[in-house]
Amino acid sequence: MALDEDERSRIAPYVSSLTADVFALSGLPEEVIAVLFAYYSRSRDDLRTNLARLLMDQDLDVTDTPRHAFGLASEKARTFHEKWVVGYGHASVAEHAVVHLAVENISIIASKAIEDLRLASYTEKSTRYVVFDQSSFVDLPELPEATRERYQDACRRLFSTYLTLIPKVSEALRTRTPRAEGTSEASYNAVIRAQACDLLRGLLPASTRTNLGITANARVLEMLLSKLLSSPLAEVRRIGTEMRTAALSVAPTLVKYAATSEHRQLLPETVAGSLRRVYTPPDEGLNATMVVSQPVRLVRHDKDALERIALALSYEASQPGLHAFAVMEALRNTSQTDLASVVASSCARRGPYEAPPRGFEASTMTFELMLDFGAWRDLQRHRMLTPAVQRLSCRLGFETPIELGELGCGETFHLALLNAQEAWEFLEKDHPLEAQYAVPLGYRIRALWTLNLRELFHIIELRSAKQGHASYRRIAQGLYRTAISVHPWLKDLIRVDLNDYALARG
Repeated sequence: MALDEDERSRIAPYVSSLTADVFALSGLPEEVIAVLFAYYSRSRDDLRTNLARLLMDQDLDVTDTPRHAFGLASEKARTFHEKWVVGYGHASVAEHAVVHLAVENISIIASKAIEDLRLASYTEKSTRYVVFDQSSFVDLPELPEATRERYQDACRRLFSTYLTLIPKVSEALRTRTPRAEGTSEASYNAVIRAQACDLLRGLLPASTRTNLGITANARVLEMLLSKLLSSPLAEVRRIGTEMRTAALSVAPTLVKYAATSEHRQLLPETVAGSLRRVYTPPDEGLNATMVVSQPVRLVRHDKDALERIALALSYEASQPGLHAFAVMEALRNTSQTDLASVVASSCARRGPYEAPPRGFEASTMTFELMLDFGAWRDLQRHRMLTPAVQRLSCRLGFETPIELGELGCGETFHLALLNAQEAWEFLEKDHPLEAQYAVPLGYRIRALWTLNLRELFHIIELRSAKQGHASYRRIAQGLYRTAISVHPWLKDLIRVDLNDYALARG
C-alpha cells in the first residue's frame, strides 16, 4: 500500500528504508516489534503500512524524537567490537546484539532457506488467513526468456484456478456446515475462509510471495547470511545481500564479514560425488523407492532408549556422591517394568503446557517423512532437531484433500496439479533448481528427521491438536504410532489427539 508523505515522515525514524523489501527496524519497543511481525500472519498489508496506521491511531507509545544517528553504533562501540569480535575471535559478544529484519515479497522457497537457521525466531505470512492474488509469485529473471514465460504462465494458471475455487469451495462449505446457533457471523466466516484456504493451499506454487519477520542475534545472523550468499539460487543470494545491507544499519561491525563460503557452495556436489562411488540408484529412477502408503517410516532408534532416559533422570535426582556407573549398573539389573515406572514418574505432574524433563533428550529416533510441501512448510519450523530434505519436485505425486472431492471441486484441483507437473518437467530438464519454484504446495517431498524424544513429545502434542492442518496432523499421528510400536512405554506419556475433525481450524 502506498504511503503519503506524512505517513512516510512518521515511520522514517524507525525503518532503515522506506522502499526496500528488506529493511531493519530500530528505536521501537520490543513488544511493538513483536506485534508488527505478528501482523504478517493475518494481514495483507506490509509492515510499514501497519506501522504507519498504528502511529497515526496513536496506538503506540513511542517518542517523537528519534534516536540520534539512527542505525549507527557509536565509534567507541565499533572499536570495541572490532577488537574483541574480530581481533580476538570472541564471537559470542555478537550474541548480545539482536537484529530484527522484515523480509517481504520473497518466495516460499527462499523463506524455507532462511528458516533453516535454528537459533532465530520467525513469523511468516499464513496461507490460512490470507487469500493470494493473481500476481502473488516471484519472477525468475535469470531464466532464458522462453523458459521464463513458460514458468510465469504455469504460476498464473495455478493462481487462476485457486481464485476460481475459493468462492466455490466456500459456498459448498457453507451449504454442508450451516452456522450453528450462538456462533457469530464473523466467527463463522473466519472458519469458512480458513477451511477453504486450507483445502486449496496445495494449488499455490512454491514461488508464492510471502513476508517474514526475523529476530536473531548478530552471531547467528552472520552464519545465515553466509549460507544465503552461497546459495545456488539467484533469489536467495539477492536476499542475502539485501539482508546484509539492512543488518549493517543496526549492527555494522558484527555482520560486516558475512561472505560467500566456498565450502558451502561445493558441499552438495562433494557429497553427491562420494555417494556415487558407493551407491547406484535403481534403473527405474527415484520413483522406484517411493512408498506413498507410509508417510512416516522409522529409519533407526535406540533399542536401549528406556535405559538411557532412566539414567539421565535418575542421575539428576541422585546424591552428589553417587557416580554414573553405579546408577547405570543398578538400572541394568532392573526390570523393564521398573525402568518404565521411573520414566513415567517424571511426567506424572506435567502440566498442560509443560515439556517432559530434559532427560528425554538422552535418546533419539530417525524418521523418513513423505508429505505434501504445504505441510512441510509448517513442520520445517521445528528446528530443535536435525533435518535433511531432498530437492522439491513433482516426482512423488501430490495430495488431493478428500473434502474437495466431496464438495465437487476435486477434479479441477487434480487437473491443475497435473498441468503444473508438465511445466515443472519442462523446467527440470535444464534448470532443476529453479524448477522447484513451479511446484505446487500439494506435491510431496521427502525429509529425514533425527530428533530426541523430548522434541518428539513437543511435535506430536502440538501438531496433532484439533486446530492443526489435516496434512500435518496425519504426520504427527504417524510419528506417535510409529514411536510406540518400538517404545510401547511412551503410549500413555505422550498426549496425542488421534481424532479427525471437520472445520477444525478457525
